[in-house]
Amino acid sequence: MKPRTLEVVHRGAESAIIASVPQVLLPKLEERFLLGPNESADLGPRFIEALARRAEKPLPEDVKWIAASAFHFGYAAWWGVAYGLLQERWNVRPWVSGLALAGFLHLITFPRWGAAVLTGTEKRPEERPWRMEIVLVSAPLIFGLGTALLYGSGPKRRYCGH
Repeated sequence: MKPRTLEVVHRGAESAIIASVPQVLLPKLEERFLLGPNESADLGPRFIEALARRAEKPLPEDVKWIAASAFHFGYAAWWGVAYGLLQERWNVRPWVSGLALAGFLHLITFPRWGAAVLTGTEKRPEERPWRMEIVLVSAPLIFGLGTALLYGSGPKRRYCGH
C-alpha cells in the first residue's frame, strides 16, 4: 500500500472512531428526554440480540454489549476508511460530504428496506413514534458530520510524489 493511501486509511478510521463516540452519547441523551420507558436508543445491542435470535443462540447481557461495542467501532472504522478514500478522490467540502455520508447511512439502515428493519433491530418506519425518528436521524448525522469534520482537520497532504 502506498504511504499516502495508508495515511488516508489511518486518518479515515481514526476520524470515524472518534466521531462514533458522540454518535452514541447524543442518542442516549435524547433517549432520556424523548423516548418512553420501553424505547431504547441502544441500536448496537439490539442488533446483536436480533442476530442471536435468528441464530437461535441467546447471549448473556455482557456478551451482547461487548459484541455490540466491537461491531460499533469496527463499523465506524470501515465507514471512516471508505469516507477517506472517497474524499481523497473527489475532495468535497466536509459539510457536504458529511451530510452525504449521514444520508447514505440512514438510507441503508432505517427505511423499511434498511438493514436495521430487515434484521428486526428496529421497527418499520410507519410503526415508530416520531420521537424515535429523531434519534434515528441524529445518530448518523452526528457520525457523518463528525467524521467529515475530523477528517478535514487532520494532517494535510505530506505526499512528496515518490
